[in-house]
Amino acid sequence: MKVLFVFIVPSGGVDTLNRLRYRALLSKGIYSHFLYFRQGSGSSSLPPEIPVFYASDPPAIKHILNYYDFDCIVVTSFFLKLLLFRQLGFTKPIIFEVQGFGTPEAARTNLFNALPFVDNNANALLYPSTPHIGDLLHQLYPLKPKFAFANPFDPDAFRGPQLDRLPFTPLVWIGRLEDNKNWRDFLRIGRQVVNMQPKVRLLMFSDPDVAVPGENEQLMEMTETLGLTNHIIHHHNVPRDHMPAYYSQIAASGGSICMTSKAEGAPYVALEALICGCPVVTSNSDGVRSAIIDEVTGLYYNHGDIDGAARQIMRVLTDRKLRKSLAEKGKKHVRSDFSMEKYASHFSDMLLAVGVTSC
Repeated sequence: MKVLFVFIVPSGGVDTLNRLRYRALLSKGIYSHFLYFRQGSGSSSLPPEIPVFYASDPPAIKHILNYYDFDCIVVTSFFLKLLLFRQLGFTKPIIFEVQGFGTPEAARTNLFNALPFVDNNANALLYPSTPHIGDLLHQLYPLKPKFAFANPFDPDAFRGPQLDRLPFTPLVWIGRLEDNKNWRDFLRIGRQVVNMQPKVRLLMFSDPDVAVPGENEQLMEMTETLGLTNHIIHHHNVPRDHMPAYYSQIAASGGSICMTSKAEGAPYVALEALICGCPVVTSNSDGVRSAIIDEVTGLYYNHGDIDGAARQIMRVLTDRKLRKSLAEKGKKHVRSDFSMEKYASHFSDMLLAVGVTSC
């Protein structure tokens, strides 16, 4: 049974999700194929066994559909393309998957704008149990079938070589340079933490190629304004299979991840950090709650509370007992609540529910 997953570009969380679900769904006899409209930072590191297409012209997409005869299409976030697949003659089930969509306000706008495309072309909706997304979908799409289950994660495959401890204490931000990911608050928080602990250095992992226009320049300007130029290190376009080594190095060096998003769907950063024993301090951004349980697997601060965030970070940087507890409970939580097997089972049940009977 063949499913085509559609997204704009192979980068970020959806790239990670697609790599994982390719392996997860094989156990159910579901063969995943991926269509991206353009190449991205993840293109060069995709395993050769994963069938990937890059196409945006309708004739090229129609050729792919006709040749492979997919049983179902899953369109992730890019609702404008739902109509295209129907126009190209695809009559089997199409599922619209919601990943991300930013703040609750932005998500409401996007999902409202998606109404005519989803109502007329999609058979069902899928989202990773993000509370504010679930509320919006029930308000805007009361009659459309909905499926909610956690994205898959494979802790045993997320491993890397052991790197040397860093000669400083790392405070780390990972994400896309855009307003919702809120890198500005990270710099403000980082400035306060560096004032309290001069040995701290700020590490930022991002992909400038997918940054919102102007954000790179504003980042450099704000870094200089806050006097952080000598306290910040940038890592660009780091392949996903290199990240386990970085997370483990951050943990061994006494550092922490700082997540500053205004809203989140189901971020892989939290799961990846937890399984590597790396403490996480995060804003109370809704979707992250599936991974981060306050004072159990990580620490929360109220969005916008720079002082509160700095205090929470100082706790995990200085309290060894707390770091150990968060690391142990975080690893257990990821293994018990996020599994490839659970995802495959939920996904297979969803396909049966929408009328795909060959799985």
